[in-house]
Amino acid sequence: MPTLFEVYKNACLKLENKSKDEINVRILLCHVNGLSNMSEFFIKKDDNIRDLPLFESMYSRFLDGEPIQYILGETEFFGSKFNVDKRVLIPRQETEEVALYALRKINSIFGNKKVAIADVCSGSGAIGISLAKHLKECDLFLSDISQDACDVSVENLSKNNVTGYVLHGDALKPFIKHGIKLDVIVSNPPYILNKDEVDESVLKYEPHNALFTTDELEVYRSILKDCYEVMNDKLLIVFEIGHDIKDKMIELLQELNIDCQFTYRKDINNKNRIFSILIENKIEA
Repeated sequence: MPTLFEVYKNACLKLENKSKDEINVRILLCHVNGLSNMSEFFIKKDDNIRDLPLFESMYSRFLDGEPIQYILGETEFFGSKFNVDKRVLIPRQETEEVALYALRKINSIFGNKKVAIADVCSGSGAIGISLAKHLKECDLFLSDISQDACDVSVENLSKNNVTGYVLHGDALKPFIKHGIKLDVIVSNPPYILNKDEVDESVLKYEPHNALFTTDELEVYRSILKDCYEVMNDKLLIVFEIGHDIKDKMIELLQELNIDCQFTYRKDINNKNRIFSILIENKIEA
């Protein structure tokens, strides 16, 4: 069997952009040999590779453009590991910012109070599960219109040793159906209109129903129309939004006559990405 470093050198010869992609070769080699980090790779680079056919199969998938997270079957988000495959989107760094912002808002508004949190359009469940792991106490609900996504959420609750409830359905409809009341809603719904905005690998491998829509405000509108039916005494809503729809979100609040305080903020790429709403006056929808 060749050594890890020999396999690494040969694999790098096939890369079109070595400076960008060679780290993914090391990630795959670490996975095949059960190494926990890059430091260990360099320490053990002269060890024989444990399963060359497995590496070659995974590397072929990578060269075909499949995301490294799907090849490995998991990704890291907010310091935790989550199962991901073609049934769900791969959580992005920008979404970590949404989770961090939501966590800070929850602590600021509710303090140590036990809160009921819904991650709507939850996909892998990464946002909701991450929040639950960083809060002292909460009731967690994950919901998605995709049964496949719900199945992945169940896996990730178990993987992260978090207790939660998974609901299959559109936006807040399953919460209304079951009479569930909430303090917090977080959501990263589909909001992309133009497929030209995303990379080819995203188009080829990630689920389109979690990305694209014919109406960029559709899910936001649905959640906001129904929010009074599910809220407790007050309701915090934190949305991830498309970078160019902030003004449309403000107009939507006015259109629906939502009595609230709202804020928005830019992400690390200086794009409007987070939109939060606080409703404190409970009225009939």
